[in-house]
Amino acid sequence: MRPLIGVTSLWDDVKSCGWMWQNYLELIWDAGGMPMVLPLNVSPEAIHEAVVRCDGFLFTGGQDIAPSYFDSRCPQYCQKPALVRDAVEFALFDAARNAHKPIFGICRGMQLINVAMGGTLIEDIPNQVGSRTEHRYVTPGTPTMHEVDVLGESYLFKACAEQVITVNSFHHQAVDRIAPTLNVIARCSTDQIVEAVQANGDDFLVAVQWHPERIYQGRPENLRLVEFFIEAAQKRS
Repeated sequence: MRPLIGVTSLWDDVKSCGWMWQNYLELIWDAGGMPMVLPLNVSPEAIHEAVVRCDGFLFTGGQDIAPSYFDSRCPQYCQKPALVRDAVEFALFDAARNAHKPIFGICRGMQLINVAMGGTLIEDIPNQVGSRTEHRYVTPGTPTMHEVDVLGESYLFKACAEQVITVNSFHHQAVDRIAPTLNVIARCSTDQIVEAVQANGDDFLVAVQWHPERIYQGRPENLRLVEFFIEAAQKRS
């Protein structure tokens, strides 16, 4: 039986409701898991039920995290947050970590994980870093792509055939001060922006700044990386 993976809901601010990109669910399925979209319910009972029932958790991409959650130096650069998601996901992350459940983060998910574990964020790359590498989604229908250096021993290193890989990029914020118990396992080849992290210890916790769900069919290292996550969740089922 496939391990059950709780997938955090996206948030539509116009319609005031949750929703989901199908490609997140397809990635989990193709990696060997059974995805389940989680409700935006922050009650202790709902969080407890999710952690008990799910074998692992995928924290998805989306809006900026509210600057009140971290030591923000330039909150004026933060875009409108999804406060409903923030409340649910910080509570869920803490509960999942305490239960030693495997965790995988994508884009906003990586930023949330770093903040939840004590790190901070760059509020806006163009204003604060001035990189010549474009990290934001710019041209409709054409993903922004750049190279990433894979660093040291990690699940990402095991998944990759090369030490430099090409990834897509859809973000204007990034990890700044890394959380004490996280290790940087990839950086942008040009501006050294943090692109992937992995937690110390035996529990599986890996997060990437790019969107593997959009490119994994043509770039198999992304699927292999998520397969490691599913294998860790299978051991919990």
